[in-house]
Amino acid sequence: MNQELHKKTEREDRWIPTICGECYNACSILVRVVNGVVRKIEGNPDSPIGMGRLCPKGTAGIMTMYDPNRVNAPLKRTNPEKGIGVDPRWQEITWEEALATVAEKLKKVRREDPKKLFMMGTTTTVSIQRGVSVSFATAFGTPNHSSSGGGLHCGNGAHFAAGLFHGSWSMVPDFEYCQYAIYFGSSKGHAAGHAANINAQMAADARARGMKLVVVDPLCSFAAAKSTEWVPIRPGTDGAMALAMINTLLNELGIYDAEYLQKHTNAPYLIGPDGYYVKDLDSGKPLVWDLGTGAPKCFDASDVMDYALEGVFEVQGTRCQPAFTLLREHVKSYTAEKAETISTVPAATIRRLAREFGEHSRIGSTIIMDGKKFPFRPVAAVVFRGAQGHKNSAHTCYSIELLNQIVGCSDVVGGSLGFNPVSFGHPDTGQPAFAPTPAPDGLLCPGTWLTPHRIYPPRDPAPPQTMGLKEIHPLGQSSPYVVSADQEELWTKFNLSYRPEVMLNYGANPVMTMGNPGTVIEALKKIPFIVSSNLFLNEFTDLADIVLPDTCYMERYDTLPNSPPILNHPAGMGEWGFAIGQPVVPRQYQRWDYGEFILEVADRIGITRELNAVLNMFYGLQPPYELPPDRKTTREELADLHLKFNFGAERGLQWFKEHGLIKWPKKPEEVYWRIHNKCRVPVYMEFMKRTGTKVKKILELFDVPLDLSHYEALPDWHPCPSHQVKDPQFDLYAFYYRDVLHTNSATMENAWLDEASEINPYSYNITIHPAVGKKKGIQNGDLIWVESVSGRKVRGKVNLSEGINPEGLAVAGCMGHWALGMPKAKGKGVLFNELLELDMNHADPANMNLDLCVKVKIYRDHQGRS
Repeated sequence: MNQELHKKTEREDRWIPTICGECYNACSILVRVVNGVVRKIEGNPDSPIGMGRLCPKGTAGIMTMYDPNRVNAPLKRTNPEKGIGVDPRWQEITWEEALATVAEKLKKVRREDPKKLFMMGTTTTVSIQRGVSVSFATAFGTPNHSSSGGGLHCGNGAHFAAGLFHGSWSMVPDFEYCQYAIYFGSSKGHAAGHAANINAQMAADARARGMKLVVVDPLCSFAAAKSTEWVPIRPGTDGAMALAMINTLLNELGIYDAEYLQKHTNAPYLIGPDGYYVKDLDSGKPLVWDLGTGAPKCFDASDVMDYALEGVFEVQGTRCQPAFTLLREHVKSYTAEKAETISTVPAATIRRLAREFGEHSRIGSTIIMDGKKFPFRPVAAVVFRGAQGHKNSAHTCYSIELLNQIVGCSDVVGGSLGFNPVSFGHPDTGQPAFAPTPAPDGLLCPGTWLTPHRIYPPRDPAPPQTMGLKEIHPLGQSSPYVVSADQEELWTKFNLSYRPEVMLNYGANPVMTMGNPGTVIEALKKIPFIVSSNLFLNEFTDLADIVLPDTCYMERYDTLPNSPPILNHPAGMGEWGFAIGQPVVPRQYQRWDYGEFILEVADRIGITRELNAVLNMFYGLQPPYELPPDRKTTREELADLHLKFNFGAERGLQWFKEHGLIKWPKKPEEVYWRIHNKCRVPVYMEFMKRTGTKVKKILELFDVPLDLSHYEALPDWHPCPSHQVKDPQFDLYAFYYRDVLHTNSATMENAWLDEASEINPYSYNITIHPAVGKKKGIQNGDLIWVESVSGRKVRGKVNLSEGINPEGLAVAGCMGHWALGMPKAKGKGVLFNELLELDMNHADPANMNLDLCVKVKIYRDHQGRS
């Protein structure tokens, strides 16, 4: 009797290691579970992925887990009409009916044309989307796999530049040793961006140590508020300012790292009058001029004594010059005075910042690390979403990154680091191991990547066969054309032989995140059958035919979400850390892991053999840790094999469930790898010019106009559509920013985060400068209309702040939900994307990044004050 009573009252109280899924960083967490219920979430102090730090989103994850509005069973649409405000009239169905229906649709399109399947995933579920979902698309035979707005808005330019110059997904200052960092539209280390939590600690430590931080941003952002100096800039003009700084360094101050440029870039490559490399007639390799012997040599010849960076030479009967000479001459037109008229940043400020950046770079200095000598360049120029979110995305990121290359601070101690592009692997297994390798022309090819194509060499342009028209934008990754206003017109012009008939979506909400919602909805309504796995019934699921109840991150397995570590693993010295996600409580109701759904569907349509082969290739699995060819696997089996392959037979899933993660020390040669690697990077983008020539020929075949000036080899500033609006009524540049309280459009339903947003004067409001409010008779708290040149309008409450460029109007992104299935989020904030145009004219011609600044006018709403 007493024993039975003891059993009934015995309390289960334990902390379980897993990972957070409230954004793409997958920070290591500890979850307290009491009698089968999650009670608290904290950062895991034993993990390098966060080191115990946790942001408000991670802390509030308990409210996502237990939100009463979650989808709990498969649902089938019974109303064929689709649109905003149209009730789908959901009917609950069994998993068997859902699976059978989906399998039947997929079998049909695979028989007809596999490309008719379109798959999409959110950027907040990186590991599942990359692994199982992308592998399924490949096995099925469709090239049409896309991320939602998180990729289209925030990465095509920044990831392109980071991959090209650092072999990584993004870049960050070497916080431990950096002495001077300048951010262009970036918030690294300030509760947002990659490796957000631990970077926040590292950035705070760096500032306390004395690192000067300059933030160039139209808004006094979260990073700017913590900076040494905030430089308010006109939106979309960062590239012009960077080019003026380059001109100041090269032509006014004469500051540049000649040795670095000679040995680690294509600055000495000889360029002919046609703008292309002068190549060796036998090997086809680019040539350099050796001042030591007075003769041309292949760029990788071992006997080059002194690479020429300047001069005019004759080779093969052709006058040619080193690329550095062309760059130095080209930027002379970008005076600080010219940049001031474009950017509003005073010429004196531009020159001062350039001088400070050059002087702090300490060109020629070295430092001893682990008994070995490394270059010491304690400066970094960092670009991310804010600066690259424009039609001039590619050239803006190129221009900013050149600041790092000119002073030689790329991937050296104190400098601008890519997130972990080199790994020697675990000491016991040598896995995971990767490093950049040189292409035939010597330029850097990333050793690992997050998408099938690794940036360089670029894809060869071809007549489009994909929905996103990536064949004519070979430098881009996420495409607007999967949902653009001119989608059908472009598909018709390019003779695309099919149209999407089935869409599988994992967690994404493109209606809220990709562009103007009306445009996106009209595109999606054309797809006959849509399946979506989601936590909530949101604006996108209103268009779905079947909705599947997704698991929360605390209800599923997630294998090595920090691998490859170029996205969300902290850079710099310290430790490698690889964690797993695991269920901390049993999943409730009829919720299913999307990965399990994909594996089951693959088996039902008869492509298990193909899928297992792709998964083996994707994860690099080799005997004895390969998936069997003809048997459906499980998420647990795949995780076990993946872990054992990387870390040894004794460290499978069970070991990781108990320990949570594995870690070991980094080596200086992994972190500061640049001087040990033979790769070069392009200060002259000859491949861009070559690619543009090929793209032009294809466009002419199909009579499609595109501004090919973005395909030039030297950097330029290109105005955005908003810069070309001359109507004086439209006197403000509207832009959006990422609120640190939220992730994409996914967290607004979280009750704790909603409460925090309600008391934050920025999250749900429209920020303008007090001088603008005074001029227009608008007071703090007034309701106003914001109207674009094309007549698109949004309404919201004003927050007056001096922390914004007087020409700017700022809105936190992805607010303004209207879906009935998200009652906490419904009606909160301003839907900035309503103002955006979603078409070829508003996308970067080189990389497809959408233009995210809009020229607007504002006026008071007749209802007056809120």
